Amino acid sequence: MSLQSWQRRFAAQLDRAESPEDPGMQVYHHNVRAQFRKALAMSFPVVAELLGAAPFNVLAERFRQRNPSRSGDLHPSGSAFPAFLAAENKESAIEALGIDLSELATLEWAWQCALIAADRPTIDASSLARFPPAQWPSLRLQLQPSFAVLRWRTAVASYWQAHRDHASSATLGPEQAWITGTPRGPILQRCNTATAQWLEALIAGASLATALDATDIAAEIDITTTLQSLFSHGAVVSVDLRAGDHA
Repeated sequence: MSLQSWQRRFAAQLDRAESPEDPGMQVYHHNVRAQFRKALAMSFPVVAELLGAAPFNVLAERFRQRNPSRSGDLHPSGSAFPAFLAAENKESAIEALGIDLSELATLEWAWQCALIAADRPTIDASSLARFPPAQWPSLRLQLQPSFAVLRWRTAVASYWQAHRDHASSATLGPEQAWITGTPRGPILQRCNTATAQWLEALIAGASLATALDATDIAAEIDITTTLQSLFSHGAVVSVDLRAGDHA
């Protein structure tokens, strides 16, 4: 048997649902599953705690069978877990909390991605002083590569934060938030719908003023407070005024 054929046979025995007959292979078979469950629980700790160890392990194994890892790094495997939970329709497990489990998983995965994302040096609000106030509406912000806007039908951000703080949450959805990786670690900030729309437009390259056109109710955006939050939390990496953006 060639080395390649042996490797394929070995991998197939690891992937099979049933435990191999060979005692030695049983050890590998068990360890693969145990390490996968551990990695998944580390990426989705609140989901794992809500479900409980036994139900989570069963779900994790079903997920592993449909999404087997092909890398020694198990972290990327978690990217498909939120969609898997949505397909599994596990809402009944947490309906008493008023949150959607797949949406909670989306938040936890975004946090994990922000945690390991390569971040860039940040700038503070004093960078705006390089431009006359009349040009500020035409300024464009470049945000951290990991910056993202998240939207949920349920109040998962409030629940997740309360869980981290060992507190209770009575907030009802829907909710929106922005998240980014920074040199000091990930930052998650809740915001209203209009602010989420404005930030999405900024991500797409719109200027501070033209981004307002993408919002339903621009008056609901506190631009000053939002900009202060972006700068103070290290979300902004550059500010520029591109040609044609001003008269």
